Amino acid sequence: MAEVLPHAAAYRARAAHFCGRADADDLVQEAYARVLGTADYRAIAAPRSFVLTIVHNLALERLRRANVVRIDFLASMEVLDVADGAPDAFAVAAGRSDLQQMLQLMSALPPQCARVLHMRKIQGMPPAAISEALSISISTVEKHVAKGLALITKARRDNEAQVEDFCPAVMTSLSHALT
Repeated sequence: MAEVLPHAAAYRARAAHFCGRADADDLVQEAYARVLGTADYRAIAAPRSFVLTIVHNLALERLRRANVVRIDFLASMEVLDVADGAPDAFAVAAGRSDLQQMLQLMSALPPQCARVLHMRKIQGMPPAAISEALSISISTVEKHVAKGLALITKARRDNEAQVEDFCPAVMTSLSHALT
């Protein structure tokens, strides 16, 4: 508490910003209770930031649960910075497309190289586990990974060059838009 209590004014100011001066003290007291309820509160590296985050989250919780929210606190909701961490539909579709392209390029690799690269990059297996599963040395695994990545990089560059040759006007307008 010696590291938390000296910053009480900052906690009250943050709480007042979100829910008004009348409820600020209650919010801060609830934050203190949560800090003490934390399993290992003594191991908190930055107690001031930790309490400010708890005040922030408690204010958000109260605003979500409130049946009636005062209009002047609606502006505070923008400050709460509540973003959905899930990727949007475009990111999901782009990720799937990239994965499909990568799997297609991997299928064109030599069989052993493709198998090793798939195990390493798609399945996330460590080189030692791959060498044991395929009965090859770790250095061979590393060589297959390096060779596979080099071949895939070259194939992707070639594909991009074909797109530029096929649609030069589109690529030119895109490069102007990006600069």
